[in-house]
Amino acid sequence: MVKKSRQRIEKFPITRQILSTYNEIIVQFPYMRGLVEVDVTDAKNKISSYADKTGKKISFTGWVIKAVSEAIKENKMIHAYRISKRKIVIPDEVRFGIMVERKSENGTKIPSMEVISTPESRTVIEISDEIRALQDLIIDEKEQLMGNQNIKRKLQNILFAILPDFISRRIIKGIATNKEFITKFSGTVGVTALGMFGKDASGYAIHFPTRTIDLALGTVSEKPRYIDGKLAKRDILNVTFNIDHNIVDGGPAARFVSRAIELMQSAFGLEDL
Repeated sequence: MVKKSRQRIEKFPITRQILSTYNEIIVQFPYMRGLVEVDVTDAKNKISSYADKTGKKISFTGWVIKAVSEAIKENKMIHAYRISKRKIVIPDEVRFGIMVERKSENGTKIPSMEVISTPESRTVIEISDEIRALQDLIIDEKEQLMGNQNIKRKLQNILFAILPDFISRRIIKGIATNKEFITKFSGTVGVTALGMFGKDASGYAIHFPTRTIDLALGTVSEKPRYIDGKLAKRDILNVTFNIDHNIVDGGPAARFVSRAIELMQSAFGLEDL
């Protein structure tokens, strides 16, 4: 007689139903991906030194946002998006969409989409303070997808939960391909951070991008590098750049990535700490 394993069956939340369908659609988009290693030793040292002096922690992700937003400011086509067959929008200001882990009323951690506006004209400390404040806010699970914009309610208004699958997929595809809507509620640029910083691990994050430019921050690990002809131990960040090939050609994309790396490796935005 075969003993049955114990298990339980639960309802699949509506937010996860929407996200799973959404991910199946956006994975088909034509993105160029670049996996690069960035020497962030100087930046980490400055962030650590500032914490020792003031007792205040700077968000590592917040600093990356500041450095990358400077590269975008110098080449705004990188975060342009298409609104029709013949027209694209080139935003003047950078708006970073980030996933922030916030607590629900029952203590569960829930990812929430939040937007950091105009980081190119703000200090790293200001950006860090905003991220910390967002992390401290209590969230309801129904706000998971688009934060306070609450896309769930919009979809429920059209009876998403009870519509046939082929109809709900058309609805989700309409949202996923509506870049004006996406950028309005989740920024012109996206960044995802794994938050894994360890000496013994080295890996990249490969996620599903939704905007013209999306970044994924993987691990920071110690690796040997030649500095001025001498071998030294350095802190290396693994970054995945995702750029929509429909909007940006390979050459401009490569130059943008090179500039973003240059800014990060020079600890841009941390000069006055």
